Amino acid sequence: KGERLQDDGTCTVCAKGTTRLGLNSKDKCLTCPDTIYCDGKDAVGVTNGTWRFDSWSNKALTCLNTDACLGSILGDRNKSNLYCKELYNETFCYTGWRSERFRGNYCSQCASGYAPSGSTNCVACSGNPWYYILIVLICIGATGFIVFTVRNALNKKAPKKGEGIDSKKISIMIKIFTNYIQLVSIVSSFSFQWPDQVDSLFATSNTVSQSTTQVFSIDCIFQTTINNKFDIRPFFLKLIFISIAPMIIGLISVVVWFIIFRVKYKANWLADKQLLKSNIITTLVIILFLLHTTILQTNFFSFRCKNIGDTERIHWYLEKDLEIACWESEHWQYLFFVAIPSLLVWGFGTPLFALFIIRANKTNLDDPGFKGKLGFLYDGFKKDVYFWEFVILYRKIAMVFISVFLSTIGITFQALAIILVAFIGYLLQLHYNPYEDATLNKLEKSSLVNATLTLYCGLYFTSGSLPAVLNYLLIVIIFIVNVNFMVLWLRELLREVFQVVRDFLDKRKKANQVVPIKDEEDAELKEEPRSPRAEALKPPGDDRY
Repeated sequence: KGERLQDDGTCTVCAKGTTRLGLNSKDKCLTCPDTIYCDGKDAVGVTNGTWRFDSWSNKALTCLNTDACLGSILGDRNKSNLYCKELYNETFCYTGWRSERFRGNYCSQCASGYAPSGSTNCVACSGNPWYYILIVLICIGATGFIVFTVRNALNKKAPKKGEGIDSKKISIMIKIFTNYIQLVSIVSSFSFQWPDQVDSLFATSNTVSQSTTQVFSIDCIFQTTINNKFDIRPFFLKLIFISIAPMIIGLISVVVWFIIFRVKYKANWLADKQLLKSNIITTLVIILFLLHTTILQTNFFSFRCKNIGDTERIHWYLEKDLEIACWESEHWQYLFFVAIPSLLVWGFGTPLFALFIIRANKTNLDDPGFKGKLGFLYDGFKKDVYFWEFVILYRKIAMVFISVFLSTIGITFQALAIILVAFIGYLLQLHYNPYEDATLNKLEKSSLVNATLTLYCGLYFTSGSLPAVLNYLLIVIIFIVNVNFMVLWLRELLREVFQVVRDFLDKRKKANQVVPIKDEEDAELKEEPRSPRAEALKPPGDDRY
C-alpha cells in the first residue's frame, strides 16, 4: 500500500499525487483520480463530499449528502465532534471524516441522538419542542383520513339523481388519489438526478417520503424506546413494524367497532352481528389497501444490496441501511422470518384471496351483505370488469418490483421498463374505461399519463448537465402534468361537496317555507251547526262556541 516492489526486491515509495492500492505489489504507482487524495506513501484519502470503504479501496464514492463527508484532512475542525472509520494519524482519515450528525458506511447513517429527515439529512431528536406535536398531528391526520374513507365506503345509501353527494364516488376518488400518491412515491424512488424543484414537488406529494425540511422522524421514538434496549438495526425494526402493522391496526379497528356498537346500541349491541362483521371487514380491507404499497416497498428493499467497495474487493451492503452486510446470517434471518412471509401474506396472498372470493361471488356482487364487506374493491366499476382494482394493484406490484430489483441493470433500462408498464396500463384503461363514471376514467388516465411523462423527462436528467433551457423546460413539464392531476381531482371533489351543500340548504329552505294553500275555502274552519244546548251554554261575548 503506497509502495511498489521492484525487480531487485526493494520497495519504492509512491510519490505525492500517485499511489498503488492493487493486490499485486509489482503494480506501478498510478496517478490518483480527482476524488482520491494522495499525500505520498500510504497517506491516501478522499476529497470533500466523497467516501471510501477502507484504506485499501481504490474507489471513492460520492456521498448521498456531500455535506456529511468532510474529506480526509481534518484541518481546523474540532476532532471530538467528528467520526473516522480508519485513521492514518490524528489529523488524516483514510476513509474520510464524517460530520457530527452522520456515521457509518457512505456517511449514510445518523449518529446517536439524530434521526433521518428526508432521504439524505439527519436532524436532532432532543431539544425540539415541535417533535411530539408533529407526531400527534400526523397521527390525527392519518386517523382522520382512514375514518373518512371508511365512512364513505360504509355509506350504503345511494342518493337519487341530483340529490346529495354520492359517497361511493367520493370513496372511489379517494382510491384514485391514493393510487396516484403511491405512483409518485415509486417514481420519486428512481435514482435520477432530479432538480431541487422536482424533489420539492415529490416531497409534497409523496406519502411515504418526507419533506427535506421536515423535522419529524419516527426513528427518534425507536432510538429512545427500542434501539437503546435491543441491538437491532433501524431498518430491521421498520421491517418488523411494517410487517405486523396490518394486524395491529386491524386489532385496533375491531376494538373500536365493538366500542361504537356498544355505545350506540347499548344492551342490544350484538343484535346485528352481520352489520358489525361487515363494518370490520370493510375497515380491514381499506387499511390493507392503504398500506399495501408501503409493505411491498419495505419488504422488497430488504433484498436490494449495493457494492460499496471497488472492482477488486466487493462489499455488498443493504442499500437502505449500509451498516447491514448482505447475505450474512443476520440478513438471512430477517429475510426468511420477516420479509418473505410478509410478502407472501400481505403482498400477494391476501389480494389474491380477495380476488378469488369476489370472482366466486360475481353473480352476487349487488347483494347487500356481500357488498357491505368487499364492495370497496369493486364499487364503481362496470359489471364485466369488476376485477379492475386488482389490475391496478398488480400493476403497482410490477412497478415496485422494477424500481427495486432492476436498478442493478441500469437506470435507463429500469425507467423504460416501468414506462412500458404504465403505457400498457394506459392502453388497457383507454380500451375498457372500467369506471361507470366518465370523470373517474378521466382521473385514472391522467394519473398514468403523469407517471409516464415524469419518468420520460427523468431520463434526460441521467445524462448529467443539461442546457439551462432544456433543464427548465423539463421541470415545467413535470410540474404541469402533476399539478394538472391535482387540480382536476380537487375540482371534481369540490363539485361533489358544493352539491351536497346546495342540497342541504334547499332542504332547510323548504322546511322553513310556508306551503301556500290552493283553495282558501278549505283553509277556513267551517262552523259546525250548534245545538240549542250549546247556544244556551255559551258565555256572553265568547265567540269560541
